Amino acid sequence: MVEKISKTSIIVPAFNEKEGIEKTLVDLSSLLNKNKINYEIIIVDDGSSDGTIDIVKRIALKNKNIKLKVRNENPGFGFSLIDGSKNSLGEIILWVMGDSSDDFNNIPIMINKINQGYDMVIGSRNVPGGSRGDQEILKAFGSKLYSSLAKILFNLPVYDITNAFRAFRKELINKVELENGDFSISPEFAIKSHVLGYKITEIPTSYIDRKVGEAKTKLFRMGAKYYRLLIKYWILNLFNRLV
Repeated sequence: MVEKISKTSIIVPAFNEKEGIEKTLVDLSSLLNKNKINYEIIIVDDGSSDGTIDIVKRIALKNKNIKLKVRNENPGFGFSLIDGSKNSLGEIILWVMGDSSDDFNNIPIMINKINQGYDMVIGSRNVPGGSRGDQEILKAFGSKLYSSLAKILFNLPVYDITNAFRAFRKELINKVELENGDFSISPEFAIKSHVLGYKITEIPTSYIDRKVGEAKTKLFRMGAKYYRLLIKYWILNLFNRLV
């Protein structure tokens, strides 16, 4: 059970997720209702053409806590998360993937951590109790290596900054200047929040590789950008110009 009553906004970015979005919404709603969490779920659609929008509209008619925001400009995973977060009503915001790759059972734990005083709580696959699950081993190794390097360079208190699955206080999305419109928003948000002095922690979670639909990331292309970002932020931080 959540210890304190506060509204929570679940932001779910979606792009051509018709094969899995209904399960995601049903499972999310069931867990949130079971735990008596005051919530809204915002599906931020990034221009789907496969019928995802129609499915969400149908489900939203039956559940007033589910909302749909359709974006037709400035596409990108990161921009969708920013847009949805800034237009949310909750005091606590959670980022959840539309392909059910996140362990929703961790959501009440994350909310409790925020209520205990943390500003951001990241679901970590790289701490005891966490697991990469059935994620590709190369992708999992790359993520762990990257997070380890970032931890050293920025003295981060967490071990998995590439995982977008996280909860945070609403004020962070307004105070932290985010610029990346793709998947690199995850490490960017964690690094900049930490540098600004926000209190970050993590809890163990397991990854569930998507069973339906198509992955939206290209491993090596995104990996290269991640490291360019890391070097850039490290240099800027040396001169106190990152945030």
